[in-house]
Amino acid sequence: MSILEVKNLVKTYGKGENEVHAVDNVSFSVNEGEFVAIVGASGSGKSTLLHLIGGVDEPTSGKVIIDDEDIY
Repeated sequence: MSILEVKNLVKTYGKGENEVHAVDNVSFSVNEGEFVAIVGASGSGKSTLLHLIGGVDEPTSGKVIIDDEDIY
């Protein structure tokens, strides 16, 4: 059973030439009992992804589903 689902998650800052895609179309799921690590280079969007999953920041588009409930 999936306890976390991230579907087509996008977070964009700025507009036009200054537009930055901090998280760009990310999808994954985590099943009960699984352990997950988020790794990547500095500036790759790890903290932004965690803020979106934790409900601290709102995505530009996509869904974060925790225990079958879309938190947005």
